[in-house]
Order: sequence, then structure tokens, then C-alpha cells
Amino acid sequence: MDDAIIDFLRQLIAFKSVSSDKNQANESRKTAEFIQVKLEEIGFHSKIVSNEEKDKNPLVFGKFGDDRNKKTILFYSHYDVQPAEIEDGWDTDPFVLTSKGDEYVYGRGTDDDKGPITATIFALSELLQENNDFPVNVRILYEGEEESSSGGFEETVLKNKDFFGQVDGIMILDTSWFTDGQPSLDYGFRGITYLAVEIEGPSSDQHSGMVGGVIREPLIDLIYLMSRFVDLNGKVLIDRFYDKVNPITNDEKELYKNLEFSLQEFKDTVGVSRLLNENATESLMNMWRNPCLSIHGIEGAFSASGAKTVVPGKVIGKVSMRLVPNQDPEEITDLFIQFTEKEFEKLDSPNKLSISPLGSGDWWFGDVNNFLFTAGKAALEEYWKISPSFARSGGSIPIIPFMEKTFNAPAIGVGIGQPSDGAHGQNERIRIKNLVGGKEVIKLTLKNISADV
Repeated sequence: MDDAIIDFLRQLIAFKSVSSDKNQANESRKTAEFIQVKLEEIGFHSKIVSNEEKDKNPLVFGKFGDDRNKKTILFYSHYDVQPAEIEDGWDTDPFVLTSKGDEYVYGRGTDDDKGPITATIFALSELLQENNDFPVNVRILYEGEEESSSGGFEETVLKNKDFFGQVDGIMILDTSWFTDGQPSLDYGFRGITYLAVEIEGPSSDQHSGMVGGVIREPLIDLIYLMSRFVDLNGKVLIDRFYDKVNPITNDEKELYKNLEFSLQEFKDTVGVSRLLNENATESLMNMWRNPCLSIHGIEGAFSASGAKTVVPGKVIGKVSMRLVPNQDPEEITDLFIQFTEKEFEKLDSPNKLSISPLGSGDWWFGDVNNFLFTAGKAALEEYWKISPSFARSGGSIPIIPFMEKTFNAPAIGVGIGQPSDGAHGQNERIRIKNLVGGKEVIKLTLKNISADV
């Protein structure tokens, strides 16, 4: 069976389903069709659903079972992938599944998310072959735009919500283990709001020999403003930014005790000599459960090598804030705008300020005591013979809170691969042991759900 699962993954990897490249739209549709056919082959009713947003990739829906005496579990993953070219630094063709003899297979999407899709489909197929009395009702929801901000996803799901019917739990197969040696279940992601801060001065770029010391330079205004957003210890200085952040509870503190996390390994991986906080638990909290503000870059400023004595007429600073319960992205966006406008007024500048929201997404915080986590934890312990960790992520997957609200059901993040797999990077990979193990864990989890473990 291992040969079959690898062969299926090989075929899936071969599709260049890069959602950011519209020249690959046909490849993305072929990917969706390939998955849809496989779901039909194993006994599911499945269909391709057109995206409600124009020129966006379709979704794949699937269903099996309508027994009202059983729980209905919805599986979510995405079949689109990040761009990849061998010229980017790959050792092998990223769209040819390759073994290097080290227990891993390499290729774009092996970890994120074609490997998890493969593990899911084979888990469901084997359960159908093993037992006519399938443990749960299953729904499949695969999208093809996750790597491009899930364009059209919410509208399409809402329009077709009746296809899924009553859903009791949502399994998110779009995460990895927290560490290479310990399986984990994800119970939270931070939210996000992203903004552009624009300062406009002269009508065009100017020569510093002509205007230096004569005009108020937009870039100086922008750098001053951005220096006011966060202090050197990482504290966000926006007024009332922390007002609604939930205080940590004793139960939440307990979740950090079974985590394998080495500060030194983390620093070595990132390539820094010191962190803002040298306490492992507090650093994890700063990564997962505390909000932050990051400055990403300045558009319009000279950034090439060498010297250029230009004074840009307009510059745009890019800023994002990662948010946590119970911060509302819209409210935080408004607070940021108010603060920035107030600070700009203090400058008494002739330049023009404008602030544009570039996107936002809600946070997610799951209940580690619900039936999904109970069943998943027992499955991981049974298969891997190790107590799993409960982990959060500093990143954002806004579709999770959307699906929880839409289907009125709790979600859980089930990692298949390892953090060293290099999702989004060169030489992305997945350990065969994890691919097969992920399949078995899915099977055990569904059986546990049925037995109310």
C-alpha cells in the first residue's frame, strides 16, 4: 500500500497548480479534476464547484454518508501550491516527486498540502475497504486559492453550504507538527491586519542636490512615523492596542508544559544570537498568544545596490499586526489609523498622509477539551507511542474561524509533516513515515470519534 500512496502523491505533485500564476489555471483545474475522480473511485459523491470570484480556481466538494446517528466530519485542505522553479535553488525538478534515499520524498506540495490530501484520501479509502459500517459521515472541502489569500472561498462555500448539511467537526489538514520529533495538534492561529502608510510630498522624485535641506522629505516623515509604532522590546505603542487581549488562564499555561522547544535551536534556525525574551515559554507565548506589530518594507524608496541621490516624492510603508483573542481586526485597524494620524499631526508636515488597509483575517482559538482533540490525542498516542503536544501558530488561517461560524462546528488542526519539511521553500519534502502515519492517525481519529473516545 505504501507504493500506492507514493504513486498517487507522485501524480498529484506533477500538476503545477500554482494559484498565483494564472497561466497555470488549466493545470489547477486538472488537479481538482484528478482529486474529484479519485474521490468518486473510492465511493464518494464528489463534484467540481466553480469559484464565485472570477478567474479563481475551482473547489472540490465530496461527501459520504448521511446517517443522523453518526457525527459528520469535514476535511479541509488546499490543492494549490507556492511557485517553484529549479532555478530557485531546488536540487531536483519541484514537480517531479523525487526520493534521495533518506526516507523522504521531495517536491512542491509534498508537505503543503498535497501530502495531507493524499493521506486523507487513502485513509478514507482504507476505512471503506475495512468496514462497511463507516465510523462517521465525511465531507470534503478542498480549495485551490489558499496560497493566494483564498479568493472567492467564503462566497463559494456560503452559496453551496447546503451540500455539506449538518457538520459536527472540522479537521484542518494544513499544518505541520510543532517539532520534528513530537506530533502535535493545533488549537489556535493569530489573526492579522495589514496596512499601507503612504506619505506624498513633491509631485515627482527629486535630486537631493536640489531639494536636500530645502523641502520636508516624505521618507523622513515615514521613518519617524514607523519608529512610533513599536518599541525596541517589541511592545506595540498603538493606543488601546492591548485592551481586549485575554489574560492567560492556568489551563492555558498547562498547555506549554509538554512542548519540546529549544531556544538555542530556534535561534540557530532563525540565525540570531538573542531573542527579545530568553525564556522559552514566554518566547512561545510571544510567538503564539500575544499580539505583535511588524514592519515589512518601504515601497518607493531606493533599494538597489550602489548609490542614488534621489529624494522619493512618495513612499509607502507596509505594516502588519498579528492579533489574538479578543482583538477585532477592524477595530485594531481603526486604532492604528487614529494613532498614525495623531502622530502625523505632531509633525506639522506639508506632506500628505493616507492609510490604506490591505487585508485582514480573524484569529482562531479552539477548545482542546472537545471531542476532536480527545479523539485526535488518543490516535496520536496509539500510533506514535508518544504523548502529543498542543500547539498554536503565530501565523494566520482566517478560513478556520469562518468555517467554524459557517458550519457552527469546532475545528482542529492535524499536522502531517514536520516543521523541517520546508513548506514554501526550496526542496520541500515529507517523510514517508509521516505520510503513512498521517493516514493511520486519520483512520484512528475517525474511529475514536465514532466510539466517543
